[in-house]
Amino acid sequence: MRHLFTLLFARHRLSRLKDERGSVAVEFVITLPLLLWGLVATVVFFEGYKARYNAQMAAQTVADIMSRETDLFTGNYIEGLNNVFDFLADSEYPTRIRVSSVIWDSTTERNRLQWSYATRNMAPLPENTFELLQNDDTATLLAEFGEDTSFSFTGAAAQMPVSDLASRIPPVLPGEALLLVETFALWEPFASVGVGNLRFAPVVVVRPRFAPWINFEGVETIYPEADYEVAWTGSGNASLPDPNDPDEPDVEPPAGTTYAFENSVTTGFSSTTVTAGGPTGRYLGPFGASTYNNPVTLSVALPAANTNASIAFDLFIIDTWDAYNASWAPSYGDNFTLMYNGQPISLDLFDTALSAPFNNARTSAGYIDAVTYGVTMTRTSSGTNFTGSADHDSAWRVVVTLQNAPQNFTLGFSASVQESLANESFGIDNLTIASSGSGTPPAFTANAGSLQTRDPHTRFARYSGCPEYRISAPWLTMTRSDLTTGITMPREAGGPTDASRCAASGGRGWVHASPHLVLNYDAQGVVNGSSGLLIRTNDYNNGGTCDTTLFVRDPNGQWWFNDDVSNTNYSRDYNSRLQIAGATSGQYEIWLGTYGSSRCTSDLSISRYTR
Repeated sequence: MRHLFTLLFARHRLSRLKDERGSVAVEFVITLPLLLWGLVATVVFFEGYKARYNAQMAAQTVADIMSRETDLFTGNYIEGLNNVFDFLADSEYPTRIRVSSVIWDSTTERNRLQWSYATRNMAPLPENTFELLQNDDTATLLAEFGEDTSFSFTGAAAQMPVSDLASRIPPVLPGEALLLVETFALWEPFASVGVGNLRFAPVVVVRPRFAPWINFEGVETIYPEADYEVAWTGSGNASLPDPNDPDEPDVEPPAGTTYAFENSVTTGFSSTTVTAGGPTGRYLGPFGASTYNNPVTLSVALPAANTNASIAFDLFIIDTWDAYNASWAPSYGDNFTLMYNGQPISLDLFDTALSAPFNNARTSAGYIDAVTYGVTMTRTSSGTNFTGSADHDSAWRVVVTLQNAPQNFTLGFSASVQESLANESFGIDNLTIASSGSGTPPAFTANAGSLQTRDPHTRFARYSGCPEYRISAPWLTMTRSDLTTGITMPREAGGPTDASRCAASGGRGWVHASPHLVLNYDAQGVVNGSSGLLIRTNDYNNGGTCDTTLFVRDPNGQWWFNDDVSNTNYSRDYNSRLQIAGATSGQYEIWLGTYGSSRCTSDLSISRYTR
């Protein structure tokens, strides 16, 4: 009996074990699909977020590259940046870039397109984009991209701008344009986990750093307005003071106001000289040689400190300026200098014939105190006698931008001409001041403790220490075609620092930390090893009077150095010379050192060499 009971009990345990095993198998079959879905979904979500993040970072990098340009944009250039975008985004999916230049239309009080270009046959923004967005008429805007409904860049939906595009564009200052960079990526999940096809459309808006705006090749220029009062909306920006409102604080001069000088109002200027007969009527001036030691100044008071300021005006170069002509100009040339709080921020040579390179548009930029500045000069007319006594006057539109500007500062206008006011002078007209947003502190500030005496030829501040390319210096804009004629200017070489202790520059001699010149060079699309830049010094005594060394930092951050042209028993020339083959467009910072610790004057020449 006991054996029978034991047998029955064992059979019962075995039957329960079989039932439990069957239960585990059923649960596994039920949960396996969920586990597999969760695993695949995790990978899909990760890949989606990764693609979105990479697209956003790539968009910001590409926009930053564009913001540093000063030349005309071309289709090939933007198409090339789409390849850069693909590389940065590590994309295995189709992408496009659409770049547009945006200005402000004060009549309609909305943004307006200067131009728009999209890569890889994608449609540019229609001319009426901002009008349709303002009216919430997205249906009409969608229809302008066609009727294709596919998930591709031939489809209308894929080419549409984001719905809040207008609100993403900050206020556009008078005389300027912003670059609107739209990037697009069509991403498809590798598995269906409830997430469909997605379009990533990062938008980045940047202000050109070294130019008020950048036009597109072959597109007729639409000039930004320069005389409207900026009215901020959104983004936490307060309205600017109304100079006609007696309840507003007294601002001299009021930000946003245009000085046309028709009513002879010169509030804030150190000079009240106003002359009739300019190209647009009355203008401030003329001024001449006396401003070299006593610049005409404008006291500026902005609504708040640490904002972004823009000062735009017409500069009239009147009568017979002579650039570096030794017979008629001082050793430092007939130049016009802009000053910020008494310190130069740009130095530009002019001549009456507008010969190369003095007919070029000008650019300069740098850091001064706690401010990042930029200056552009664009010729608007020439070859006429609109005032003065000669028939070779020229007019230039000048735009000065100050990021992180203080509330109060002084702008100075100075000329180095040496002839009488009847022969060489300048004037100012249609000046506007505006400010916006919150400025970003500069990335670099020169060490005030190492400040030395001013450069005797340029008046720019000089600092002791190893060569530092970010210290403010005069800029010169030259194109490859200008190199045939070349340019020569005197400079004082040498400084208090032994460059052999400066590892980065890789040279020797005694230098200042401050560059003597920044060459803003345009290769005009021609870059080859058989020709390039020739930068040299010459004291006209084979270096016996001024034994120089030459340092150059190219746009890629590479340093170039030369001590002697030649130093053999048969030929001795202690001047210095550098030949940079295949020179690319960009900024070349130049320092003149001396082999010994004493300082001396030598000519600096920039021209072309060919092999």
